[in-house]
Amino acid sequence: MKTLKIFLIGFALISISNTALAGYYDQDYTYAQVVDVQPIYEEYRIPQNRRVCDDNRVRPHNRPQRASNGGGAILGGIIGGIIGNRFGKGHGRQAATAAGVIVGSAIGSNARPQGHYSGNAPRRSCYNQREYRIEQRITGYNVSYEYNGRTYQTRLQNHPGDKVRVQINVQVAEY
Repeated sequence: MKTLKIFLIGFALISISNTALAGYYDQDYTYAQVVDVQPIYEEYRIPQNRRVCDDNRVRPHNRPQRASNGGGAILGGIIGGIIGNRFGKGHGRQAATAAGVIVGSAIGSNARPQGHYSGNAPRRSCYNQREYRIEQRITGYNVSYEYNGRTYQTRLQNHPGDKVRVQINVQVAEY
């Protein structure tokens, strides 16, 4: 029982001394009236990707512009030879057949089957383009406050409201 009383008295003394010290320490602070608050802005560049698409007449890289048509050349040569052979007479028949084969082959090699790529077909090309959006953010506040008839200024991270807590420092001016 005696030990409990000593413990309680010791605890009470420590609590009282801490409270007294806290009150003494807190006397170094007071509040000052805020008279002006100006936000401080900084600009930030926010990257954004935008999808851009357009229809161009382009030639794909994997196909030549003028593809040869071997089957058309053979078929054109046969048809040209038949027509040339039909119109020629005597020795001229051989020359007409040869000319028909040459002309028919040339025409047939340039012929394109229906639906074949011609080199100028429209093709949609899309790509991502990076753009930047400018955004202003508040990074702090320039605060003017009044204490004892004088105006002071400081910079704070947060908006102070109507009052700011100020510390009072008393120093000896002369010896």
